[in-house]
Amino acid sequence: MWVLLKRKKNAGYTLFVPSGVRHEYPLVDLTEQKVVGTVIYKDKVYLKVLVNLKEDTVSVEGSVSDLGDLSMDKESYIDMFQSDARFFVNNHISDPQKYYEELNESIN
Repeated sequence: MWVLLKRKKNAGYTLFVPSGVRHEYPLVDLTEQKVVGTVIYKDKVYLKVLVNLKEDTVSVEGSVSDLGDLSMDKESYIDMFQSDARFFVNNHISDPQKYYEELNESIN
């Protein structure tokens, strides 16, 4: 005689908790096509990335290695800032914070 047991599916959830690490864009120059992105934790700038789309260059100052598992790796931040810089310039967004606040308000 064969007995088939139905296994319960593994169920669970993931809890996302803010790490306190944030990224900001203190400069978005649409004319010069330059964007500066920073990674900040506890009011200290750990990484500063200058993306110059006109010259197709990226300058990086600092490191996020001291943040350990609290943050993404340096290359991921650089990729994100480059992608966001193209998005901001292509869509004429000079104030990313205002753009995201308005976007959030339109969703809610």
